[in-house]
Amino acid sequence: MTTAFFGGSFDPPHRGHLAVAKGALASGVCDHVMWVPAFAPPHKLNFQRAPFELRMEMVSMLISGEHAMSVSDIERRISKTPSYTIDILEFIEAEQGIRPALLIGADSLKELHTWHRSRELAENYAIYCYPRKNYSVSPEVLKDFWGDKMTEKLLSGIIPGKFFEISSTKIRNSMEKSPLTGNIKGETDLPDEMTAFIKAHNLYGTTNENE
Repeated sequence: MTTAFFGGSFDPPHRGHLAVAKGALASGVCDHVMWVPAFAPPHKLNFQRAPFELRMEMVSMLISGEHAMSVSDIERRISKTPSYTIDILEFIEAEQGIRPALLIGADSLKELHTWHRSRELAENYAIYCYPRKNYSVSPEVLKDFWGDKMTEKLLSGIIPGKFFEISSTKIRNSMEKSPLTGNIKGETDLPDEMTAFIKAHNLYGTTNENE
């Protein structure tokens, strides 16, 4: 069984994220998707996020009933600041005896060469990429850093299909502009349970940060 590591702030998680996980499973590149909310993402250290525990709960709500998906608190247990993807993957491998694949978006694939220990990451782990609007990944974009052989590997991991373009930023900003959030579900397609949860915990009242 192949487990795909699906990391992100998930602040909040939404049906666009869920469509990515379902798309990866449907494509056959993995049999299980492990959602891993970030504890201290290196590119967002100064960004005020919803508390980790609440983001974990929201992911659990979103994937309820999805038997091929789970949510992991591994980043909190490791508690590294910043937390780098390769460190988490290596910890999972040591702890669980599996070598997970990495599931990322096309925007992340284009910037993969800037990640911590990027060459080790690309050489040692399968990397699957879902398309994102306005982020086309061509051989020319990758070859300057990765060379021909690794570029071929990275491009072979692109999952065909179309994925929802829903922004966590827009969800947060919509809640800021409309405190009663009466029209949130129509704009962002959040499950009712999660909308109620966000209201109850008074999340996303003052953010203007882009994601």
